[in-house]
Amino acid sequence: MNKLLLSLSLFITTVVVIHAQVKINGVVKNGSTGEEIYNLTVRLNGGLVNEAVITDRIGYFQFVDIPEGEYKLQVFGVGYDLFEKDITVTNGKEIDLGDISLTFNPNTAEIGIITLSDDELSDDESSTASNSGILQSSRDVFARVSAYELGSYWFRQRGLDNKYTDVHFNGVRMNKIDNGRATFNNWGGLNDVTRRPDELTYGIEPSSYAFGSLGGVTNFDTRPSTMRKGSSLAYSSTNRSYKNRIMFTYNTGLMENGWAFMFSASKRWADEGIIKGTYYDAYSYFIGIEKKINEKHTLNFTSFGAPTRRAVGSANTLEIVDLKGIYYNAYWGWQDGEKRNERIRKIFEPMNMLTHHWNINNKTKLVTTLSYQFGKDSSSKLDWYNAYNPSPLYYKNLPSQANNTEEWLNGSASQINWNSLYDYNKGVKDGYSAFWIGSDVNKDKTYSAYTNFSTELNPYIDLIFAASYQKTKSELFRRVDDLLGGDYVKGEDSFNRHSIDLNNPDMKSYKGDRYAYNYEINRDYADLYAESKIKGKLLDVTIGMKAAMTKFYRNGKYKNGIYENDSYGRSKTYDFLDFGIKSNFLLKIDGRNFVQANIMYQTNAPTSDEIFPNARVNDVTVDGVKSAKLFSSDLSYVLRAPRIKARATGFYTRTKDEIKKSYGYIDGTNDQIFVSEILTGVGKEYIGGEFAIETQVIPVLTISAVASIGQYIYKDNADYNLYSDEYAKNEGIAYKNLGIAYIKNYKLGGGPQTGFSLGAEYRDPKFWWFGISGNYLMNNYIDIAAYRRTDRFIKDDNGFPLAGVTEEGLKEILKQGKTKDQFMLNLNLGKTFRIGKYSAGISGSVNNVLNNRKYVTSGFEQMRTGKYSNAIDSNYQKTFGPKLWYGMGATYFANIYFRF
Repeated sequence: MNKLLLSLSLFITTVVVIHAQVKINGVVKNGSTGEEIYNLTVRLNGGLVNEAVITDRIGYFQFVDIPEGEYKLQVFGVGYDLFEKDITVTNGKEIDLGDISLTFNPNTAEIGIITLSDDELSDDESSTASNSGILQSSRDVFARVSAYELGSYWFRQRGLDNKYTDVHFNGVRMNKIDNGRATFNNWGGLNDVTRRPDELTYGIEPSSYAFGSLGGVTNFDTRPSTMRKGSSLAYSSTNRSYKNRIMFTYNTGLMENGWAFMFSASKRWADEGIIKGTYYDAYSYFIGIEKKINEKHTLNFTSFGAPTRRAVGSANTLEIVDLKGIYYNAYWGWQDGEKRNERIRKIFEPMNMLTHHWNINNKTKLVTTLSYQFGKDSSSKLDWYNAYNPSPLYYKNLPSQANNTEEWLNGSASQINWNSLYDYNKGVKDGYSAFWIGSDVNKDKTYSAYTNFSTELNPYIDLIFAASYQKTKSELFRRVDDLLGGDYVKGEDSFNRHSIDLNNPDMKSYKGDRYAYNYEINRDYADLYAESKIKGKLLDVTIGMKAAMTKFYRNGKYKNGIYENDSYGRSKTYDFLDFGIKSNFLLKIDGRNFVQANIMYQTNAPTSDEIFPNARVNDVTVDGVKSAKLFSSDLSYVLRAPRIKARATGFYTRTKDEIKKSYGYIDGTNDQIFVSEILTGVGKEYIGGEFAIETQVIPVLTISAVASIGQYIYKDNADYNLYSDEYAKNEGIAYKNLGIAYIKNYKLGGGPQTGFSLGAEYRDPKFWWFGISGNYLMNNYIDIAAYRRTDRFIKDDNGFPLAGVTEEGLKEILKQGKTKDQFMLNLNLGKTFRIGKYSAGISGSVNNVLNNRKYVTSGFEQMRTGKYSNAIDSNYQKTFGPKLWYGMGATYFANIYFRF
């Protein structure tokens, strides 16, 4: 298949027609003041060309060696309305466009600002997290509308997890080694820096920076000279996870001495968010220093970070939501008259980068970046030893089990009783803490090098070669944060009473000490990427290829009492060699109508979590772990007319040999144990269509409509493996293979698979606007618990069916849950002002205007129900029903800014 794809691509690229070539030039000016405008983007598209240049300090731009043909010229940038002009190149005559006047419109500076609060991007490690914030602004109608309108309600484009989206800064990939996802909190609040990516590809479209994955590539160029010059001050108010935000940015632009300095900072905070018992306290900073040494060489130093401290909320069953509502949070309780939350996430992972831009000539450049990132990401929770479970969500504490509905309603049983925990610790004779607060900590050090060589061999062929290397050392451990009145934490496992570290059998951990687990994951990664674009009169073809090498090993710091031979010291090194190939075909019917096809195949090495499923206590891996295989293709018709923009796309994606991991307690016929559940050989299928149209009915009124219809399923049955300390302790094995999990044709959870949006926006010539959109979300499925789809669910240890199992009962129990379809109404409005040479504006948006509180964004079946007899018991179903996340009801975001 790969040979066929490559041969087809190379054959089509030979279709190239050569014509006479000319130059197109002009000067861009402010239509009101007549001043030349610096640093705007000018794009020329059509014929043999799809290129962009930046206006210089006197507003001048030019395109050279332009073949004959029909073209569309676009001029756009921060603070100005889009300018478009059709151009015809004939007879080799140069075209001087003279002065091009742009209309000053400061409200365009707000296009692309992320108004999604961090509650929608908080669980970066979660497959249910919305990835809509990645897209930011886009000229593609579908990408923009689906990100901002549907994405606000956990709609995921093409159903893809955000681990399939690559995020880069100056070419350096930011995705983490443990789960493959980018941690957006690393640059949260830096909207003035990340408002407009240097490159943003959709799906499997080709990228100038990296091969990418199924979800595209986003790259941010952090040179101050590429961003808006001047100062800005903004204040925002919202009722989501944080309530206030203040942001200041100053950028000198490129000065006559060749220097440019940029500084941006923000603070976001809330004493309590919309979820009860949560708070938010976050800062962020960005420093950019650029030095243009000469016309060929530029150096750019970048430093940014976002120290964040926030309390999080709980996922709840329907039983709890019916009692306490969608804003209920089980993680807090009263202490000394204040709300105290056990689940606090702290993250600060600053990034420092040095980038060199070398313009070798006017057609060739080399960009090289060296970076170092370090810091910690920690999440706290209550821990205990030889004591009761204090969580209100523990099944024995739920109303259905404890018959304490009244206590739940008045709050005495529905929140943590901190005073009782302190009192219990005071009564422990040996002085150790029976209850304490501990944090799971990930402490990373990442060194990266990236280089990108791009050249135009001739007007018809562009080449890109890129290479990267990344070395990461992750320390992972649990730390004592608060002893809650006790003296120390015992060095024994809370459940199995075995020694945490046989090298230190009498270990006592005090505040700030490590306990429970302590190990390192080391990864080396390198890749090579090559891309060639061949531009023809009717057809452009882009071919990209990659090769990658990944190495992992674990280094255990504790000699676990159960895994004496598999926990301490350095593990085996796991090596993976991966490759990929992709092609893009763009058929240019004319300057307005296009047909585009993309096709990709690649292999991806597993993450560290997938290689070492139970890494906290051992270095054992699943037999035969291997790289996942990803195939994807799409076919689109695109219309780009002056007043109508539209796209219709069909797509198909198939994955094989992926790994899925879950933690939990299983209460089964043969297993009543805490486990790590590992599915190998997981295959998924994503198939669907995307449709979008945007039309300017009259100059001040734009109508847009978007539809995404998909079906996303598990395509293969998987091998089911259980890791448990019980197996190691009683049978001397780290895990068991329980055969096949029959998950084929079940739907993927994590968000609606179908979404529709219809919107209208009015923009008055006096710089105020109003927008409204209706959004309908469908086919949102609860993620399944795989154990119920194994033979262990209905058979005993000898393989005989359990008594009482019926085909009808089994069919009903294994039926996948589905949430109700929902309608959401959004509004936005704003006004901008010109104050001399300064600008100001105010804007606001309201999501879910109708205050729909029934919307379930996602959910999952609990692993615990592993026995057929329990699964058909109505009381058991109530207690261990699916865990659900709910939308927030009506939310708002208001923003006011001043630019000078």
